[in-house]
Amino acid sequence: MSVDLLVFAPLVILTLVWVWIAFVSLTNILMMPSVWKGSGKFGTVLIPARDEADNLRLLLPQLLKEVEQVIVYDDGSTDGTAEVAQELGATVIKGDGILPEGWTGKNHACWQLAKVAAEVSSSEWWLFLDADTRVQEGFGGAVESMTRNLGGKYPVITGIPKILPGKFPEPIYLFWVPWIILSTIPFGLIYQLGFGHSKFTNGQFVLWNSARYFDINPHEVCKEEVLEDVKIGRYLAKEKVRVCTVNVSPIMSVKMYDDLSGAWQGMLKNSYWVVGNPVGSVVVALFLFGLAGTLVLSPLAFVCGLMTALFTVVATKMPWYCIPLYPFSVFAAGITQLASMVAVIGGGVEWKGRKY
Repeated sequence: MSVDLLVFAPLVILTLVWVWIAFVSLTNILMMPSVWKGSGKFGTVLIPARDEADNLRLLLPQLLKEVEQVIVYDDGSTDGTAEVAQELGATVIKGDGILPEGWTGKNHACWQLAKVAAEVSSSEWWLFLDADTRVQEGFGGAVESMTRNLGGKYPVITGIPKILPGKFPEPIYLFWVPWIILSTIPFGLIYQLGFGHSKFTNGQFVLWNSARYFDINPHEVCKEEVLEDVKIGRYLAKEKVRVCTVNVSPIMSVKMYDDLSGAWQGMLKNSYWVVGNPVGSVVVALFLFGLAGTLVLSPLAFVCGLMTALFTVVATKMPWYCIPLYPFSVFAAGITQLASMVAVIGGGVEWKGRKY
């Protein structure tokens, strides 16, 4: 009897978790604000870049048609990032790649960009944009519309973009990243009900009211954080600064990694820092393994899981084959959490010539 209870109770609990995350996924699809292509231009875009020459060649030509000003911080690149950005029409600030003590690279680059923007930009809003993003025609007008429609309530607006797949099987592995975000954080409910906080920003796309940025000073406050966007989101919640999360997939996309190897290395660098301690990492990994196992044992969990996979694909435009294969991604998320913990504790993960 006790053995049956030990098996049955976790199964029931994890099945209920699947019901909850299916509900969250559905509300995000139905209630999260979305944007569409607009006319006109946005003001100032700030791009931190380290060895991003290839990505900037794909991003800047269309982006510079959509906005008034693009400022790129070249963080000690060795691949001609600064030269490419200048040739294409961006303003470039060159760093030497040497970080002050206690800073991580992206936080330092964003902080430098903000200080420059405070001097040279007349924009009421600044958009921090990652170099591996791509924008569509109508991007600038859509972003400008977001600031008008949402900026009165929210000094910070972040976005969930379309995710461009890398070489197979990278999408199957990476699927767990947007799946966790869109299945566990009730963006739609928070927006519609007007209370609560997502404790989240997506560093690929973050709009800041320029008058509020230095009041909050996010990148300096979180200067040592590897997973800076998550930590900034938590900091904003602590400071009671409202954040709106918007589906921006109609106007922009991001290609995070080219292949499975790149995705694995990137997630090794980041995953541990979601919780930032060994006990938490093990708990999260076991929880993910439990969710994956419940899909096999509980028909209700299986149906709810398929719903979350479907809604994630609808929101991010990832390949449809990710839906039937998503259980592998959930399991891989647990493996990644443990591997990231081992790698970080064992001396860190090298990324673009730096240890994290």
